[in-house]
Amino acid sequence: MWMVEKRAFAFRFYPLRPAVDDEGWRRRRNTACSLRASHDRPPVTRRAPRVVAARASSAPTSSVGAWDLEGCPDGIILKLARRLEGEWKRLPNVRDAPCAPELKSVDAVAPDGDPATRIRIENLCLQTDAFRKMHLEVAWGLGGLEVLHCVIYPWAEVSAPIFAADLVAFGGRVTLCIADASPCAEDLSLPKQYVDAAAALRRSMLSKCPAIEPRPLPDWGEAILSPEACVCVGPPKEDFPDQTQTTAFVGYLEALHAVHLLLATKIGGKYGGGVGARARAQRRFCTKQLLNDKTKRVLERSMGTELTDRYMREVLFDVVATTPTGPNTRVPGLPTGKFM
Repeated sequence: MWMVEKRAFAFRFYPLRPAVDDEGWRRRRNTACSLRASHDRPPVTRRAPRVVAARASSAPTSSVGAWDLEGCPDGIILKLARRLEGEWKRLPNVRDAPCAPELKSVDAVAPDGDPATRIRIENLCLQTDAFRKMHLEVAWGLGGLEVLHCVIYPWAEVSAPIFAADLVAFGGRVTLCIADASPCAEDLSLPKQYVDAAAALRRSMLSKCPAIEPRPLPDWGEAILSPEACVCVGPPKEDFPDQTQTTAFVGYLEALHAVHLLLATKIGGKYGGGVGARARAQRRFCTKQLLNDKTKRVLERSMGTELTDRYMREVLFDVVATTPTGPNTRVPGLPTGKFM
């Protein structure tokens, strides 16, 4: 979900699609620049072997949700990751979700050994009776990049949307961030409880920081993100080091996350049109996310094409036609093939 182009430090991310009751926000959204400059480098043929390694975590392997964030910069992203982790591990009947070990913890660098291409990725993958996959990714490296990526997929049997959130920072300064309850309904509607909560939470965020700046959405993002709940901002340079806008946004993210954990099992009814329709909506969410070439290019530089494709399809956006729809239809863990 996170989109970054490191060259010229031009970062791009999901923008806000405004609520209909916020004229000021809509005006800023309509004037947001939609031009996207291309900073792609020409392809380079590399002959040296690619260096990619699955890390041996220093955390106890027997514990639920073991991952290794040693070396991650101590900033907003790490602190938020730890808070979300704590909330997840307090959920009833929480357990590890399947994840190939060589994709769960990655330490990769380009074949030429350039330290500016080194990337560390740690993934926390958990599961409960309500959520098929609670995925929290923390990545850092590439000369100062920091990323937090979070997606909570309910079982399709659960009448709930998908929670999705990302923060991208460089050198400690958050440059782009998004939070959403992505609909599992064909018309992109949300249950009324989510709509009401998101509206109240956004009002609270804007009252604390009216200057929050929106970002424009790519077409593929508009096909899956919620008009009522999606908030995406791009804090300006002047927001650093105080990061007032970022702090206000993180407040929205955490509050919407708490709402999701609370409401997901309480909606009931036929939201989204039933199990099959919600399963198709989750597949659509993943299919659209996989159109994000910017994330792919960043990862390919360090991880290579084939491993990047596996990582994006098996870890980040993994819903397919055979994905179990409920906890009683769980399947064994993912295959654990070797790196290429």
